[in-house]
Amino acid sequence: MIVNTARITVPPDKRTEFFQTINELLEPIKAAKGCRGFRFYVDTRDENTSLLMGEWESESDLENHLRSNDFAILQGAITVLGIRRDEFTALTNEFAERRFRPERR
Repeated sequence: MIVNTARITVPPDKRTEFFQTINELLEPIKAAKGCRGFRFYVDTRDENTSLLMGEWESESDLENHLRSNDFAILQGAITVLGIRRDEFTALTNEFAERRFRPERR
């Protein structure tokens, strides 16, 4: 499994438009081949900052998503409406298991 995240900040006057765009994209992205989940979280300390998190069966499924029309729309919304995209990460399940799971004895 691959998990990817992106943290985005939008100006207060663009927040509603950004949220509406994301809301329209959630279900089509979730229906994409290999998508195990796609979620949108709002920072409790800053309502203008949000986190997108996708979970993908394989690297090729993530790559297909990154080449999709839905991702192009998402990227356009982030570019036009966002003021900052702080981070983009992708972790494989193997890394997560090694890094975050305690060893079994």
